[in-house]
Amino acid sequence: MSSMDEIEEEAKAAAEKMVMNMMQRPGQLEKVEQYKKRITHKKASIEAQLKSAVQGKLDGVSVGLKQLKECLDDVQEISLKIDELEELLKGVPPLVASLQAVREEDSRHSQYVTAMDSLKHIFTVPESVAKTKQWIGEGKLLHAHQCLNDLENSRDDLLYELHRLPNQSSHDKIMLKAYFEDVEMVSNLLEKQIKLILARTLNTVRKEPTVIVTALRIIEREEKRDQMALQQQNQSGFMPPGRPKGWRAKAFDVLECAVAQRVEGTRVDEREDNKLWLVRYLELTRQLILEDLRVVKTLCVPCFPPHYDIVNKYVHMYHTCLSSSLQDIVQNGIEGNEYVTLLSWILNTYPGNELMSSSELNIDVSTLPPLLNDETMQKLQDEYLQKMQSNYMEWMEKTLESERAEWGGQRAPDVEPHSNAYHTHAPVIIFQMIDQNLQVTETISKEVTFKALVLSIEQVTRFGNMYREGVIQFKNAHFADRSRVAYFTHHMITIVNNSEQMVQLAHHTQARHWPPGKHDPPAEAKFDNMLQTFQKLRDEAAQFLLEEAFLDLECHFDDLFTQKWVQSSIPVDTICITLDDYFQDYNHLREKNFEYVINEAQNLVYKKYITAMLSKKIVFKVVEEAQQAATKIVKEANQIRAFFKKIAPDGVNVDWPFEVITMLAEVLRCQDAEMVSLDVLGVVSKCPDLAEEHLVRLLALRGDVPRARHADTVAIALAARRAAAAPATPATPPPRLFAGITFPDRLLERFAL
Repeated sequence: MSSMDEIEEEAKAAAEKMVMNMMQRPGQLEKVEQYKKRITHKKASIEAQLKSAVQGKLDGVSVGLKQLKECLDDVQEISLKIDELEELLKGVPPLVASLQAVREEDSRHSQYVTAMDSLKHIFTVPESVAKTKQWIGEGKLLHAHQCLNDLENSRDDLLYELHRLPNQSSHDKIMLKAYFEDVEMVSNLLEKQIKLILARTLNTVRKEPTVIVTALRIIEREEKRDQMALQQQNQSGFMPPGRPKGWRAKAFDVLECAVAQRVEGTRVDEREDNKLWLVRYLELTRQLILEDLRVVKTLCVPCFPPHYDIVNKYVHMYHTCLSSSLQDIVQNGIEGNEYVTLLSWILNTYPGNELMSSSELNIDVSTLPPLLNDETMQKLQDEYLQKMQSNYMEWMEKTLESERAEWGGQRAPDVEPHSNAYHTHAPVIIFQMIDQNLQVTETISKEVTFKALVLSIEQVTRFGNMYREGVIQFKNAHFADRSRVAYFTHHMITIVNNSEQMVQLAHHTQARHWPPGKHDPPAEAKFDNMLQTFQKLRDEAAQFLLEEAFLDLECHFDDLFTQKWVQSSIPVDTICITLDDYFQDYNHLREKNFEYVINEAQNLVYKKYITAMLSKKIVFKVVEEAQQAATKIVKEANQIRAFFKKIAPDGVNVDWPFEVITMLAEVLRCQDAEMVSLDVLGVVSKCPDLAEEHLVRLLALRGDVPRARHADTVAIALAARRAAAAPATPATPPPRLFAGITFPDRLLERFAL
């Protein structure tokens, strides 16, 4: 009651507040009747809703009470029935013993019923077997299989009944099996027919796909019966004869055997019959696999059940059979270009757009095992590279023998039309051979190509070393008897040109075949070694050229700075004429080699000239003799310089060495012996490698200068050079002109004594 009073008070307060809100202005008093009617209508509506809700709840309670009463009555009735049932069940156990005879009679009756049902099949076994054979022969395999099923069911039911008997008779089993012996024979006949159909699957599916479907339906039915037989064995221990047949597994065996025969059938030639037997075999195999797998994807998929996964099965079978065939080929041995053919086909053709990755198949072979394992592939690559190395060695040795034969020939080498240079075809032949090999290996893989490139570099280096040994032997034999080889100079020019061409061709080959961005320090070191081998050979061969020329000039250099030389210009004239004669042949050098020979020749000339000057063969006792000698030296230096300028191409510096000779001559030209030290200082400042021995020998030519002053003059000049030496190394250091000028006797030691 207290809560109702509180609710009533809250309602009154709310009503009072609402009235106060509506009556805030005087004009709103006119609408009191309207407000009153609105509130009255709202109250009536709420009261009606409340009455309806209460009435609904009351009706629900009434229905619920009625249902509870009915449930109570049902429970009481069920309780009575259960009591009655318990009373009745008390009489069941005694009935078990009395009904034993009934159960035995029922068992015999069921056996009789089964026997009666099977009698019609038992009596018609020969007829059914004959009919089944006929249907198999006519290709009506479904009818034949149905008849076979009836025969097998009759046999299996009878054998099962025998199996169930407490006292089994082995004689009865043997008799039944003998009676149904033809059933097993018909089953085998049907199996052979299905195998024959499946063996021709790829051909049959093009013309009569229904035949394939029929065979597969029979196989699946037999698989179900196999499963039922296994379940029956688990339950009763009975297994019908010939079960499980496993026709599905046998079907895949037949398909795999057919695939193997198709793959092997593409090998129509042997090496003895056709040198390109492997190329033909692989191409026929490619065409076969491409066409067969296309048929599988388009025609076999609708015929085979999805769980057969027939596309992947066929891919795996072809892959496995092909792998086995390729392994046999490798084991039987391959040779020559067959390595390239096989490796290229395995690495590129098989997984590429021409076969597995073609738009018709689009098969990812990365999920399959490799056709040949990594060990076999590596072995093939190694054998191929070994064959390449052996071929290189054989070809290069033959090339060298051919070169050596030309060296001993009685005719001059060939001349290049565009450069007028002597040459042979050996460099081009060698690098053409290398380029051909590398182009072939590029069809295999980049990795093998790089290995082949490194191998080629090694073999070219080996050829360079053999070539150098041959050149040295050729040079030694010639210098032992210069009358034996008529064209020594010409062939040595050819060797110089060939060596330089080998370097150029090596760079060209590197540019073509070295992988972009490839950094391999060992391989780069081998390439540099190859370049250095031929660069060194070029330089040595050029030295041999000049060695021959300077052998003829040796006696004329010996005549320099002797009494004969004072009175005659013949030695230098002869030197220039002889060099000019040799350089007529040297014009057949390529431009770069010609420049190198000119530089080396002028270096030899000035070194030999200065050596002759400082060898103290003559002493100018008076100033006039020294001045005359200085004038002659300057004249001869200009004469030699003019000769080299005449033959040298533009850009070759022939001035500096002979300017040094002129500076040395100025020491002799000086009239005042007291001023000689200034000229010596000038020479020392411009020739930093001028040694004390050289200066002493130069001063020794001046007989008018006391020997006691030589050491002081030299010491002063060297001290001044050391004092004026800059701490930093100049950007372009002057050439070292005196480093190679030595003398057998030490003039300084004699002066010291």
